[in-house]
Amino acid sequence: MLIKEVEAITGITKRNIRFYEKEGLLSPDRSSENKYRQYTHDDIRRLKEIKMLRKLGVGLSDIKSVQSGAMTLSECIEKYLSFYTSQKTDLEKIIELCTVIQKQETDLRSLNTDFYISKLDSTEQGKLKHTNIANDFITKARGVLPIHPKFFFEPDEPIMDQFEFVSELEKYAERKNKSLTIISMGMRPTIMLDGQRYICALEMPRYLHFPFSIFFVTKMNFGYRFVYFYEDYPNTW
Repeated sequence: MLIKEVEAITGITKRNIRFYEKEGLLSPDRSSENKYRQYTHDDIRRLKEIKMLRKLGVGLSDIKSVQSGAMTLSECIEKYLSFYTSQKTDLEKIIELCTVIQKQETDLRSLNTDFYISKLDSTEQGKLKHTNIANDFITKARGVLPIHPKFFFEPDEPIMDQFEFVSELEKYAERKNKSLTIISMGMRPTIMLDGQRYICALEMPRYLHFPFSIFFVTKMNFGYRFVYFYEDYPNTW
């Protein structure tokens, strides 16, 4: 099968299929006549496995570990199940607290803020991360760069969603031979890199006609060009 057929069968774009090949998650044969990639039913099965695990939030490095046998599927799922379970517990506490506020509080000025802040702080002992007011300084007007990042890097591909963000972080960690743990996903993920906790932020967008535009273009898609790392100390806010 050719890649167009594989795209139709799996629902995975050609761009992502090639990306998975580049990352070593897939190794299709090439035709001896025209050098086109030739995909087999086993390749289809592997792509569907990747798709399922990615939808569960499993990182590419962990998928590689399962494929190679360095980690069992059960161990992999247990790792993410533990993470999601801790989030579920904290989310249930948040829902309960929101319900209390909705039913018992009528005015912001009369709100017992100390009480509710202490309740919210208690849920942050788990892995759930609330909106961190320490991040407020990062949010600037369009076209203004964040200040004082610890370091930054330029991704290989434009980052368009949270999965591409995680993928670029994993590739960066692999290149730098650093251990990476994704604490929370999103377009401002929290990670552990070699034991240090960071908040990752994308450079703010500018229009293409600006000098030194931070956008770069791939097949008419626009993405952010730089990823910034800010040290995160959750127990100090």
